[in-house]
Amino acid sequence: MLCYARLELESKDAEKIVKALKVDDPEFCNCYAEGDKIIIEIRTSKVSSLLYAIDDYLMHIKMCEQI
Repeated sequence: MLCYARLELESKDAEKIVKALKVDDPEFCNCYAEGDKIIIEIRTSKVSSLLYAIDDYLMHIKMCEQI
């Protein structure tokens, strides 16, 4: 079973945040900027991995936004 999620988050500093997040991208995740949006795509065979990755990205984005 393939689990897939795509998150689109607006940010005034999308490029900077993506550069900070890109370092930790696992092979089953892709994070990139499109204009003022952060796009995160996750493809995995485990629901638990999908949920963990979403939680991890959101937590790191929240920290980046505060800095």
